[in-house]
Amino acid sequence: MKISLIAGLVTLGLMAGCAPTDQYAKAPEGTQVNKVSIENLVAHDKSVIAANSIKAVDSAQLKNQLLNLADGAELIIEPGKYADLGRLSITANNVVIKAKEPGKTWFTGLVQLNLMGNNITIDGVVFSEGGPAERMGGITFRGNNNTLQNSTFFFFNDKYAYEPDRKRDEYPKYLWLSLYGKNNQLLNNTFEGKHKRGTLIGIQKAKGDETADNHLIKGNLFYDQKHNRYEEFEISDAIRYNSNSWEAIRVGDSKSSIFPSKTTIEGNLFYECDGETELVSLKSGENVLRGNTVINSASMISIRHGVNNLVEDNVIIGNGKRYSGGIRLYDEGQIIRNNYIERVMGTGNVRGGIAINTGITDVQNGERLSTEVKGKGLNKQATPNKVIVENNTVINSRQNILYSDKKHRVSLYDNTKVSTVFAAVDTQFRNNLSYATIKKTLAVKGNDEVAKLVNPTYENEVYFGELQNVDLSSFNGVSTQEPELKVAENGLLEAVDLNVGAKGLKVLTMADVGASYTIQK
Repeated sequence: MKISLIAGLVTLGLMAGCAPTDQYAKAPEGTQVNKVSIENLVAHDKSVIAANSIKAVDSAQLKNQLLNLADGAELIIEPGKYADLGRLSITANNVVIKAKEPGKTWFTGLVQLNLMGNNITIDGVVFSEGGPAERMGGITFRGNNNTLQNSTFFFFNDKYAYEPDRKRDEYPKYLWLSLYGKNNQLLNNTFEGKHKRGTLIGIQKAKGDETADNHLIKGNLFYDQKHNRYEEFEISDAIRYNSNSWEAIRVGDSKSSIFPSKTTIEGNLFYECDGETELVSLKSGENVLRGNTVINSASMISIRHGVNNLVEDNVIIGNGKRYSGGIRLYDEGQIIRNNYIERVMGTGNVRGGIAINTGITDVQNGERLSTEVKGKGLNKQATPNKVIVENNTVINSRQNILYSDKKHRVSLYDNTKVSTVFAAVDTQFRNNLSYATIKKTLAVKGNDEVAKLVNPTYENEVYFGELQNVDLSSFNGVSTQEPELKVAENGLLEAVDLNVGAKGLKVLTMADVGASYTIQK
């Protein structure tokens, strides 16, 4: 049976035959665009499991079995809805907890499985019609080499207290999953319908841990993540912090950002994920974000903290959606390579196709963020330094390539601004294609008046379209001649007879990722 989550042909983020809303901006007739359709994106042949077809069963026996698992045990769970298991610690090693029929074993009500042992696998289980029993998630990975696979978190937003506190009207942050430990894996799961504040997946370090995490997040579907469904933003004095902490994935935090995580996020599909500015937030070092597809998401890949991260082979298509963005970066040694970005609509000094941010550290004189320097703690903005941006394609976005002029706030709660900001230093641009021919799009938006890039180099760059607030005439490695474009076999645009831009990419669909079944309300 072929299932499509959106009825009818949808191309470029617009329902066929419908006029564009102010959320989507349609490209003018005759504009060359990608041939990726939403109909193909959401089509799949997975089995459909109706929520009302799963019946409630007594959970007491299952709770006892989970609490008393022995090393090496395999627990096969019969279909049914098992309510209010509460907080359970699984201390056994080398165990398998598996649904007898994938997608038909449901954990409902309040639940949190704390995986304290090692080599634990959870397979085919659904978390829905409830929420985490504690803010760190429905599952917390505390041990090593543990795996969640072919499982689903489906609108897991309920049953826990959710209202602003008395101190500052801040809503609580409840995760769906948190990963501590080492070498844990999330494989081919579906995460659908997160509508309350809190990062969906948070990768954490135990206090004092300075070693790499080596987690793997691969082949998952992230779908329908929305904010402000409970009017969290309606408290004007609290909007700054209530609009934060809605990421799909956060790797590390500011306190641990100086250490490596070496987490790999590969081959995932993010569709209609509108949590906040940051879709995937890297706050640690030496991570790899590779081969993911991001469609119709008002959010960005963000290298917020940490050094030597690699972002490559990703496809990001905004389809003219308001607030959509590509990749933004801070800090040192990042590599942005072979990514395809089209029709992202972010404006201002944060969002763009590829956004090179300003920072508050004077890296030319060796300054770094430090807990020892007041006002320049690890939660602030490290100036980009020695970054490589190569073989990327950015097409018809509001700000294809952005050299930011952002002045940063002193803190999340203080609206005063840092008086001095620094532009990126020693950025290498090579073999990139920036093509902007639609009205209100820019090939490059610079900030030469505020914080001009320091010692950038340009090699074999093609920028066709308007260049604003930047003078690149003195750089021999920049061509402003119009390239010929073609639609490649993957549906994306490529330059003809030029060695520029992204090539060889795969646009992932719902048939490629996520659990082997889909849930229907």
